[in-house]
Amino acid sequence: MSAREWLLSLLFVAFFVLKVAEGWGELEEFPLTHVPMFRAAHPEWDLPRRLTLYGLRRGAWFEMRPFQFGLNPDQLKRRLLHSLDMAAACGELVRSFNASRPPERRVDAAVVVLTTVARPQAPEHGSVVRTKCALAKGRR
Repeated sequence: MSAREWLLSLLFVAFFVLKVAEGWGELEEFPLTHVPMFRAAHPEWDLPRRLTLYGLRRGAWFEMRPFQFGLNPDQLKRRLLHSLDMAAACGELVRSFNASRPPERRVDAAVVVLTTVARPQAPEHGSVVRTKCALAKGRR
């Protein structure tokens, strides 16, 4: 065997030995860095929530994506879910959206749909909550 073949064989053997050692030792974090390998399990009462924002323009509903507000999905979710008044927070976002658009591209009404997804082992069932966005300041 050539030196190249020996080196490749050694690398394959080392890889498989490391994988066996990880399984046998039941490692939960990467060696040397202590970064968790697996995501922590969520408790059964902590159900995932999906947030979708819909806008009404010229009689047709469409989904408004986070990038249209200059946000990523996590920022949009955090901004709406952690606010004390979701209707007011949504209204503020849509008003800023409308301010940067020409009149024919503005949204007439908006709705936030919050879907709670139930897991099989969860004691609660899933739910869907619709909240109208307060587009006029001070009004719901």
